[in-house]
Amino acid sequence: MAAVDRVGKKSGRSAYALTDVSGNTYHYYENPLWRAVVFILLQELCERLAFFGLTPNLQAFLKEYLGLEDAEANSYISTFTSIMFVTPLLSAVISDTILGAYRTILIWSFVYFSGLCLLVAATVESISEPWM
Repeated sequence: MAAVDRVGKKSGRSAYALTDVSGNTYHYYENPLWRAVVFILLQELCERLAFFGLTPNLQAFLKEYLGLEDAEANSYISTFTSIMFVTPLLSAVISDTILGAYRTILIWSFVYFSGLCLLVAATVESISEPWM
C-alpha cells in the first residue's frame, strides 16, 4: 500500500482511500459497523418480541382457531420451540461456510417474518378454512 489520502467525510464517518502498487484503490471507513450493529440489534429486538409475544398465545390459537386437542397442540408447540432453538446451529454453519453473518441474518429474518405472516393469515376465517 503506497499512498494514504483522506477522501472526505460521509455521514459522520471519515473515509480513507488506499492505493496499492498495482493502482487499485481501496476505501476504508472509520467505525464501519455502526449501521450493521444497529440493524442487527433492532432485528433481534423485534424477533424476541415476536417470539415471546407469540409463544404464550400459541396454545389458545391452536385449540380455538384450529380445533386441535390439548395433547396435539402441546406437541406442535414443543416442535415449534425445538425448531426455534435448533435453527441457530444450522444458521451458524451456513453463516460461517457459505453466506456470511449479515446475509444469513437477513435471509433468516425474512424466513421468520414469512412464518409470522402465514400464522396471521391462518387466523382469518375466510381464507383459513379451505387450505387448513
